[in-house]
Amino acid sequence: MRRFRLLGAGFLVMLIISGCVYYNTFYHARKAFNEAESGRKAAGRTGGKAYAGQYNKAIEKSEKILDKYPNSSWYDDALFVNGVSSYYTEDYDRAERRFRELLANYPESEYVKEGRLYLAKAKMKLGDEEDAMALFEKLFQESKEKSIRTEAAMTLGEYYFENKKYPEAERFFNVIIDSLGNRNEKIMAQLYIADGHFARYNYRKARENYLKVLNFKPDLSEEFRATYKAGECSIFIYEIEDGMGYLKKLADNKLFYDSLPAVNLLVAYGHELNGDLSLAEEVYKRVANSEQKQHAAYANYNLGLIYQFDYENYKKAKEYYDLAKSGGYGTPIQQDALQRSADIGKLEEYTKRKTLEPTTDTAAPPGALDSAAMTQYLLAELYLMQLGKPDSAFNEFQYVIQHFESTYIAPKSMIATALLYRDQYQDTLAYDTTLRAVLRKYPKSDFIPQVVDLLGLRGTAADTGYAEYYYHKAENFAFDSSTVDSARHYFQLVADSFPDSYLNQQARFALLWLTENYQSPGDSTLYFAYADFADSFPRTELGKEAEKKLSYKPGIFRQTEDNRDEGTQVKVKTATLPEKSVDTVEQRTMTTEEKYFIGPDGDTLMLVQEAPIRVDRDFRYPPAAYTLNYEGHLYFQVKIDPFGDVVDLRLMNPSPSSELNQEATEIVSLSHFNTGWIPPDKLDSWFVYKYFVTLPKSIR
Repeated sequence: MRRFRLLGAGFLVMLIISGCVYYNTFYHARKAFNEAESGRKAAGRTGGKAYAGQYNKAIEKSEKILDKYPNSSWYDDALFVNGVSSYYTEDYDRAERRFRELLANYPESEYVKEGRLYLAKAKMKLGDEEDAMALFEKLFQESKEKSIRTEAAMTLGEYYFENKKYPEAERFFNVIIDSLGNRNEKIMAQLYIADGHFARYNYRKARENYLKVLNFKPDLSEEFRATYKAGECSIFIYEIEDGMGYLKKLADNKLFYDSLPAVNLLVAYGHELNGDLSLAEEVYKRVANSEQKQHAAYANYNLGLIYQFDYENYKKAKEYYDLAKSGGYGTPIQQDALQRSADIGKLEEYTKRKTLEPTTDTAAPPGALDSAAMTQYLLAELYLMQLGKPDSAFNEFQYVIQHFESTYIAPKSMIATALLYRDQYQDTLAYDTTLRAVLRKYPKSDFIPQVVDLLGLRGTAADTGYAEYYYHKAENFAFDSSTVDSARHYFQLVADSFPDSYLNQQARFALLWLTENYQSPGDSTLYFAYADFADSFPRTELGKEAEKKLSYKPGIFRQTEDNRDEGTQVKVKTATLPEKSVDTVEQRTMTTEEKYFIGPDGDTLMLVQEAPIRVDRDFRYPPAAYTLNYEGHLYFQVKIDPFGDVVDLRLMNPSPSSELNQEATEIVSLSHFNTGWIPPDKLDSWFVYKYFVTLPKSIR
């Protein structure tokens, strides 16, 4: 009997201990959760991330309840704590599972109402927008809890706002302002309404709504934003005096001292719109000298715009753009400042290169006139597309037409002037006349198809006689053995009659392809034809394709003990080649491309299997390389560390342009790769990366 009493007492002790552990676990989960929730609510709707530590602790403790005590009376509490904490630590899948379990198994729980709200929010985050919006609409229409209706209305408003459905968003925000929200929620809703009008350029209506924010006694940051935006709206509708009045209130308030550069930027812009450039320049310079780098960058950028467009002082404008790009890292103006500085640099470069006397310079070397004409054309295009100077562009295009009429780019300049007549000067007669002059003067030009399209003459007599026309006819015949002679005829026509066409090289290669696939001579003739093509067009894509055909190279190589392992030559099986003496062996010479795959240590390198996941800046084709018309693959040997960054590299096949090589090398060095495809033993190793250099459309 005593034995049973002792056992009963022991069981009771264990039960008490177990209950204490269970209670303490839940107590700590709830304590961490409550601390996180208090902080988040005080910080506002975006404050969840700041309390991830407490939320994670709540998840850890509540998980123990859910795993070990599935029948406890606090199971629904643990589900709710775990779900909300998962939501604010951005584990939306787990959050959705917890709330679905709560709603399915505990329909009478006190957490059901908030559970429905969080289920909708989790679904929204997971991209299940249709279900989420249906849940929010139901909560908004049916819930009797003011806080839940407010949250639903705010979420619906934000959803429509983010999708630029501003009237629908405003309907929900107005409900929050009129009846549901507290002071902070009303201010937030009012700012959303104002921002919606601002986004639609309804600046007068936007100003009206920004000023309404001030009626709710906002905090300092909200007061600053509402007043600043009211000033901005006033300036945008040219009520500049009113705008300056709002900005002066901010400038005179010592509490906003740290924001003075931002205020002054808008003040300077107001002076600029008012036509007082000297005063605008004075204020911009004051901001440019401030310690706030990003505001200084914006000030320098705006000074660059003034000196470029108002004073036409390109040298000074470039100086300001350079200051803006160096100080504006991560800002929207950084790339634009960089581009504008580069454009002015091009302008200076093209202007310096305009040294060749056109037409009369009979001593000019071959290609020099085309190069000079291209420089002139690019200068005109720069004025038009980048510098916003259509009149200057028109004059430069006309200069090409008048003084470089025999060059490849002359008809394209005529097309450009025709488009300026139409779009800039609204002269449709000159537009039509100029295009028809191109048809008469340059019937074989590569630019004829563009003229034909602009005049709507496809399928007429004008739509013949140029390289592309014959090349396409050849293509139509090329894939039928019964019409291969016709294909050869038209490819030969392009090769012989259109030496300057961009299709000339393709036509020559196509003739070799036809021979190989339909009329192979069965000896080394085709080999030597490909070799000649590769030598004639080195560093081009088709030249490289021709070089790939040269795996087996004819020639005699007498094997001796001294040269058996010499160089990169290796034994291969005999191929059909010119006769050799019986004491020779056939050799395979490593192709140029294969040599690119021999690493620094003599091992064979892998090819990079995927494109970069990120490149820190865009490739910019150097103006100095424009006349080369280079396009194709540059092979790099790159060392990629375990994080996917390029830590070392070597360019294996440099282009003829040192500027182009430097630009491509820098871009590859700024590339970041996914390492998932790299075998573990190859991490932090050398690879081969093929980087394709694309010729800008403007100079094709």
